[in-house]
Amino acid sequence: MEWIYAELEELVRARLEGWPPQPQGYHWPGYTYDHTLRVVKLATWMARRLDADVQIVQFAALLHDIRKDAGRDHAKVGAAEVRRILAGYDLSPHFVSAVAHAIECHSGDNTPEHPVENLCLGDADLIDANFGLVATWRFITIRSHGGQELDDTIEAMAEWLPKKDALTERLNTDLGHEIAARRSERMHGFCTRLMAAQVGGEDDDGLLWLARYVHNNAARGRLGEQLAAINGGDAGEVPAGAEAVVEMLAAEAAGEQ
Repeated sequence: MEWIYAELEELVRARLEGWPPQPQGYHWPGYTYDHTLRVVKLATWMARRLDADVQIVQFAALLHDIRKDAGRDHAKVGAAEVRRILAGYDLSPHFVSAVAHAIECHSGDNTPEHPVENLCLGDADLIDANFGLVATWRFITIRSHGGQELDDTIEAMAEWLPKKDALTERLNTDLGHEIAARRSERMHGFCTRLMAAQVGGEDDDGLLWLARYVHNNAARGRLGEQLAAINGGDAGEVPAGAEAVVEMLAAEAAGEQ
């Protein structure tokens, strides 16, 4: 199994690391690949907690966005392609079917009655994209790519946050709700303090500095590269108040809950 997974890791990297060539909508070079790696870590952690089949979840999470280029149909198109890919390996029909089914349902089609492996992937995917500091970083980056000013982006957070809160209805596990709640608390705290700093014109916590860095470096759209620059000193001196937020952002990027 390990060598098969290693081959598939390389396939996913080759497909997604440079996709799309230019920012388009909610996607930019490297984002979907990095998102995939984060979802693998979070989904497999959830699988162990929920007594799911870890290998099914791990394979499904790795391959879940392999056809992201297909847009809204990427889950069904991706599941069909994954069936063809996995047919080339000596894997049981049950395993292949379970992996493909989890992928097919991951983008909003799961219900609590679906296999727990499906629910681990679906919840992890939704959480990574929509809850927490990584999700806030994504929001700032998307709007920067779209040409919006940072001040407008910060103001838009007041309407953006309730939309994210509403997505908790799409989570299907109690564990998913727990993780989303923890990440949402960080997200709300960061955005609320950021909006207050903007209104008051005082960046006592260094949060405006951090938001400005993300906004201005959207062309360097991979979170790992930005964190390396911040932690390595290339971004300049990090305000003391922003250090804890940067640490939490890095923890989420590493797949922590």
